[in-house]
Amino acid sequence: MFFRLERRSLILISIFIFLLIISISVYYIADNNLVRRVFFFPDMNSFSGEVRRVPRQASLEDDVELFVKEMILGPYSIEHFRIIPENTKLHALFLRNHSVLYIDFSSDLIVTESEFTIMPSNMMAMIRKNIKYNFPVLEEITLSVDGQTL
Repeated sequence: MFFRLERRSLILISIFIFLLIISISVYYIADNNLVRRVFFFPDMNSFSGEVRRVPRQASLEDDVELFVKEMILGPYSIEHFRIIPENTKLHALFLRNHSVLYIDFSSDLIVTESEFTIMPSNMMAMIRKNIKYNFPVLEEITLSVDGQTL
């Protein structure tokens, strides 16, 4: 009888360890498809970052495009302010030689009907800062609105 109780315990412990190994493996495999990005948004006093986990894309260009689209969506926290007006659309994004980035936005970036308090020059600087922080391999970032370089 004592031997049976020990055998049951051994079986239960083995099942538990097996399930633990499976769950840890699934966690690392699923987590491998996400990448951590930091978004800097202005608040009442200065700037602070929001960490988001976004899906890893097939290429650096696609990673940057997803990042810019997330930046257009705006902050999660209600204490932060937008960098980019919400009606702005991303017209084009091109990456050349893995170090030169060209981004073209709609005219809503600088011509907006809502009250937007950030000066266009500060807005461009914050967009560049966000991209450069998350993608340090980029050496040059050129921003344009409807094809016109700013």
